[in-house]
Amino acid sequence: MNRALSTLLSLTVAAAMAAHASAQVSLTPVAGFGSNGWLAPGSIPNLATANNERGLAYNPVTGNLVLVSRTGGNNVRILNGATGADLGGLNLTGITGGTFAVNMPGVADDGSIYVANLAIFNATTNPTPLFKVYRWNDEASGLTTAPLVAYSGTPGAQRIGDSFAVNGGTGVTPLQFAAAGGTVLNNANATIGSNFAVGQLDFSNTAVQYGLIAGTTSAGSNDYRLGITWLDSDTVIGSQGTNGRITTFDPVTQTAVLDNTIALNGAPRRALDFAVIGGLPLLAVLDSNNSVVTIFDITNPQAPLVMASGTTTTGTLTTNLNGTGAVAWGAINGTSARLYAMNSNQGIQAFDFSFGPVASATTYGVGCEGLTLGNTGLPKLGNAGFSLDVGNVPVFAPLAFVAFGSLPINPGIDLTGLGMPGCFSYTSFDLNLYQTGPVVNQIGSFVLAIPANTALAGSTLAAQGVSLSIVTSLGLNTSNGLTFTVGF
Repeated sequence: MNRALSTLLSLTVAAAMAAHASAQVSLTPVAGFGSNGWLAPGSIPNLATANNERGLAYNPVTGNLVLVSRTGGNNVRILNGATGADLGGLNLTGITGGTFAVNMPGVADDGSIYVANLAIFNATTNPTPLFKVYRWNDEASGLTTAPLVAYSGTPGAQRIGDSFAVNGGTGVTPLQFAAAGGTVLNNANATIGSNFAVGQLDFSNTAVQYGLIAGTTSAGSNDYRLGITWLDSDTVIGSQGTNGRITTFDPVTQTAVLDNTIALNGAPRRALDFAVIGGLPLLAVLDSNNSVVTIFDITNPQAPLVMASGTTTTGTLTTNLNGTGAVAWGAINGTSARLYAMNSNQGIQAFDFSFGPVASATTYGVGCEGLTLGNTGLPKLGNAGFSLDVGNVPVFAPLAFVAFGSLPINPGIDLTGLGMPGCFSYTSFDLNLYQTGPVVNQIGSFVLAIPANTALAGSTLAAQGVSLSIVTSLGLNTSNGLTFTVGF
């Protein structure tokens, strides 16, 4: 297809899409949580503005939140996930050591709670810092029962525990944890690059693997220090701000490979959490300056699609000097999910997020002379490779076309009266007819790049293949119909 025709088609189809769009993407405050989705500093005793609240996690078993606070002493508080009300604190008997004895929490799939300390190397006062991870079996027993020490060791990092995340842990799969902090030390105590640590606990809560993964990105960049989340069992996403780093690791060799970099649009987006919602890989990130939460579809990490952004905070906020905080996806139901975010000194936010529709393509009717129309890929926003494929094109005339319409016609209109017996029209045919690319092996493909524009979500168009014929008196035949909806 020549460039002028391609541009004309793009403009025509995009205009038609926009005219028929019905996107449903929302990020709304949870009305009953705090005040209109914001649990402001001072609204509960252990949420303040002195840089003492850095970690927050979601419990998938109870629907509650785990808040780590050093306001009024060391605390691990349980908050009602619907209202933010304080439900009590876990028993901290036996917790000792660390620059911060408690700092960042995580909750396993079975509801067991893990809290890591912050350990910082100092050649004079703390030459062998102990990084510790504590475990409570569940919320109810944790209110009265002291924790187990799930891990205690010296990973070899200058600073570790600023970020912490857990993965798995159902009693069927062991629990994994990841932590990050400052730079790696060599024997001369010099920094040698960015790092994170990964560990695995067996069912007796013993650390059977623990390794410091170093040198995965630019030296000294600490790309996992202030945000880390699991993508899968051997891949994490980390952030120090500006970019997200997708990194696959090998805990046995203690090596890692940087798979991709997610551009987070230049904002100081550090705390983050990943989840698959409605089939989409979504990364929620938090701006550590202004508490704005942004949700990215990272299907294409190099071109992340902004799904939604917003904040429930109001008024003048206390500056988050350390860039610390946490983001946690809550309950997921289809294409909807709850989302929590805590920016240190700026309280805790709760949102309900939903999106729709999901991209789809459906065929209907039958073609004449065996002509077919199918698709490659789905019309997802940002999918430059979506195509409509006309199949079984007659070999004597290897030309194929796609007719577009704003409306499908099903059942189709019989075209016998036009000299095309056995053929039907399955589209309103008000958006013109376009030639496909060269026909190869009796298939002609028409590539229709879908713009990464959420305003187009919900657009529905119909299409039908057309080819030349020596059977019908009109000299044309038609395929089945295909209707597609642009979505996520």
